[in-house]
Amino acid sequence: MAAARRGGRALVLAVAVAAALAGRADAGACVDLGDCNGHGTCNTATTQCACYDGWGSSSDVTTYRAPDCSKRVCPSGNAWADAATATNTAHALAECSNAGICDRTTGKCRCFTGYDGEACQRSACPNECSGHGKCVSIAQMASENNAQPVDIESPAFTYGGSEAVATWDEDKIFGCVCDSSWTVSLASGATQEPEWFGADCSLRHCASGDDPMTTADETDCVGKVRNGQTVAGRTGGVAGNLCHVDCANRGICNYNTGICDCFDGFYGVACTLQSELAVGDKS
Repeated sequence: MAAARRGGRALVLAVAVAAALAGRADAGACVDLGDCNGHGTCNTATTQCACYDGWGSSSDVTTYRAPDCSKRVCPSGNAWADAATATNTAHALAECSNAGICDRTTGKCRCFTGYDGEACQRSACPNECSGHGKCVSIAQMASENNAQPVDIESPAFTYGGSEAVATWDEDKIFGCVCDSSWTVSLASGATQEPEWFGADCSLRHCASGDDPMTTADETDCVGKVRNGQTVAGRTGGVAGNLCHVDCANRGICNYNTGICDCFDGFYGVACTLQSELAVGDKS
């Protein structure tokens, strides 16, 4: 009887020890993986980590997943360049849009030069438009009648949507629409060119005026399109629309300051005033 009791106690003890060891094994199944570093759950059956979103989950778009969930995943966007998978099928989602390097510590993209956005998903505006313009997509730019080149219609052009093959990048290509203290359009009373100009809006037009030495009005832009250029299918300025004539053609515009340096015999903000020319000494 005593022997039976001792045998029973030994069996209970063995079961308890086995259970304790099993529990310890479950608790430390991913100990070699740092217990998933608090960024995932441990699958005790496979002793593998199932990482949370942003740390290498199965739904994350990434080229690298740390087995111990210790490395971050960066935002993704349509790849700027990749191999097509079928006819008219390309630009799949890619980490940092294939235009940057993922910082695995911070989970932020370090974009290559010329790219911007949290996923490097858009082109950067040059010099951030120098503080004299706004950085907008080509789709938005097409809908604004003050963007260059100006058009009488707004929107001047409608893109087909980012899902269309030909216009997949309509929200990825960005450029500057420069500021102006005067209205810019082809409408009456408006001028066709903005005060600030250039790809990065760093240059400034001088005051405009009609050349005092000609009979024609150089500022009259009726039927004209930006400095006399003609573009097929585009309408020119309406009655009262103005062409911009820096310094009235009677001075040199300093595009860094926006101030005219008038030729001898001319003066005024736009060099539109003519002084009496000096007469040489005939004595």
